[in-house]
Amino acid sequence: MNKTLALTRILIKNGSGQFSKSGKRGKLPTHILLPILLAVALLPFASILGGFVAFLYDGLKPIGQEGAVLGLGLSITSFVVFMFGIFYIITVFYFAQDVEHLLPLPLKPSQIVSAKFLTVLLYEYLTQLVLLAPLLIVFGVKAGAGVMYYVYAVITFLALPVLPLVVASVVSMAIMSFSGIARNKDRFRLIGGTIAVLFSLGLNVFIQRSVRSTMKPEEIQNMLLGGGNTFLDLVTQSVPTVKLAANALLKESELAGLAYIVLFAGVSVLLYAAFAALAQKFYFKGVMGMSESSARRIQLSGQQLDKMTVQQSAVRSMLMKEIRILLRTPPYFLNCVFMTLMWPIIMLIPLLSQPELAGMLGQASQFLDQGGIGSMVLAGGVGVFLFISGANATASTSISREGTGFFVLKYLPVPVHHILTAKVMSGWIVTMIGTVLILGAAYFLIHLPLAIILLLLLLAVPATLFTCLTGVWVDLFRPVLNWDNEQKAVKQNMNGVFNLLICVAFAGLLFFLVSRLGLSLTTTAIVLMLILVAADLLLYRLLQTKGQIWFAKIEN
Repeated sequence: MNKTLALTRILIKNGSGQFSKSGKRGKLPTHILLPILLAVALLPFASILGGFVAFLYDGLKPIGQEGAVLGLGLSITSFVVFMFGIFYIITVFYFAQDVEHLLPLPLKPSQIVSAKFLTVLLYEYLTQLVLLAPLLIVFGVKAGAGVMYYVYAVITFLALPVLPLVVASVVSMAIMSFSGIARNKDRFRLIGGTIAVLFSLGLNVFIQRSVRSTMKPEEIQNMLLGGGNTFLDLVTQSVPTVKLAANALLKESELAGLAYIVLFAGVSVLLYAAFAALAQKFYFKGVMGMSESSARRIQLSGQQLDKMTVQQSAVRSMLMKEIRILLRTPPYFLNCVFMTLMWPIIMLIPLLSQPELAGMLGQASQFLDQGGIGSMVLAGGVGVFLFISGANATASTSISREGTGFFVLKYLPVPVHHILTAKVMSGWIVTMIGTVLILGAAYFLIHLPLAIILLLLLLAVPATLFTCLTGVWVDLFRPVLNWDNEQKAVKQNMNGVFNLLICVAFAGLLFFLVSRLGLSLTTTAIVLMLILVAADLLLYRLLQTKGQIWFAKIEN
């Protein structure tokens, strides 16, 4: 057990890169400052979530269905953990490429697997702090719960991610176990990771639709009005262990509550034991040799050689280099390109699992021209673009991805501002693809008016460009060049978090401004466009001047 915990600590510390320690005295260490910044940034969201939980509790308490709040919250958290878990599992278990270095050490295979699982589990606890902690605290306060409720709440918090992570791990191992027969390991890692994520999302939609199809609307209405927390059974059907945890929290003052929490913890332990047994049999078979790569020789004709060596502009050449690296390197593709394509799919899950929701949103879109609602939709849409693009790591890791080979850029006969422009453009192309897909889904599924779609598309151009400019600025200011595998350049690079905080703050400022001005739809679009374009021009001008100075100061 001590070796497992020690290895877990090493994996987490190794994954934190240069941010694990601060190189300057007298300043707050970054590994302490970052959680504080994240807590401050996410505090408004947690406050809104807590208020929503209180609203639901007050509405369901009179009919005796307040337990559904717990069940629904725990179920949603489990699905979020499952979706994030797929990315974490693939990254930590497969893209880290450290197993071949760990096997010669005096460690058992079970200790290696357990340490990696605990690493992913700790990442998921950070997710639960935002989603689950407000739910448990607000529900306990509203219900006037006793001490045992909070004891059970802590146990629930610790054990809840086990089931979704085990399922995510099994799906990933089942697909990645075929890597041994693949000739091109990098391509298989890329395709296998993509298939694992898509399969998991499809499984998510299938489970939700299956649960909803088991009961008729009349039965659901009768159950809701029946009292006695009978609605809890419906909202927890998709995740069996959630019902045990919810009943334990609801019956915290009874002996039955103790039985439920013991059963919940016991099932979680058994699930982990089953995962460890499967992992020892299938995980190492799929991960061994994954760091190997293959190459093939192609004989080019004179015409092909002339086509490949045609003279191009410096910006276009650097841009094509960035795009090729993003598409051909599995960690970069999964965490940068594929994540952009994932946002439309994630937003489509509620619409696919609940078809009537699309109809309700379509009817609501008819009132966008009333009372300035359309203006708020524009501001909200720009906020969504800033958030999604800011969360994308393409631009905010563009310098870091060069690694120890960064010095090569200094010797190229290319102006620095051309190099930086190409890095901005690569991020902008990736984020705009996701933006167009989101707007397309909004038009065809929600039936958002075409005028709103076109205005949002026009505003998306400078909005996504803003996030890419700030991303390159952040990475230029504090690049992470010392890494030993590609995933650390993107997955454990905190520059993406800093860029996201900047974009969220800017989005909040724009939304506040629009809500205060109360302008018409067209005027709001013009004001937002002017602000975004002005911000982009200012950032680009600074990138051309000050960016070259910062670029020259970077040392490996």
